[in-house]
Amino acid sequence: MAVTVTLMFAGGMAGAQALPPQAQLPAWATHQFDSLAKRESVEVSARMNPFVLRGDFDGDGKGDLAVLVRNKDSKKAGIAFLFRQNMVPLIVGAGHALSNGGDDFAWLEVWQVEDKGSLQHSYPEKSLRLKADGIVVAKEGSASALIYMKGDKAIWQQQDD
Repeated sequence: MAVTVTLMFAGGMAGAQALPPQAQLPAWATHQFDSLAKRESVEVSARMNPFVLRGDFDGDGKGDLAVLVRNKDSKKAGIAFLFRQNMVPLIVGAGHALSNGGDDFAWLEVWQVEDKGSLQHSYPEKSLRLKADGIVVAKEGSASALIYMKGDKAIWQQQDD
């Protein structure tokens, strides 16, 4: 009897399919992303794990999301920032140039949230204490940068590497 139950359970699991990446976003983010995808012709990209980061990127005390995206037409990679309230979604990369990051973040191999209040150092620029969470982006064994929000714009700060 136990063998039959185990085989039935295993058989059901074998047919299970993973949710597509966009379906893994919370409802508020899915709504924002659907509008953004129509306007910008982007799709969620699961080329890296994790493909979504959570942080308070606009400093309003509510959790926002940064989602890896790919432009459907140009195939360029980037990041979409989805804000929980009061800000329009923003794309960097995926055809939208951001300083040294360019308009294609295909080079991106590592990314992580950098906490509000942390002190960030940069060679050419003055050190900065984050007023909201930011994202450190990097290529393995190469330079890294901090992306943070200042008002409704994304700012790129090259890191000391």
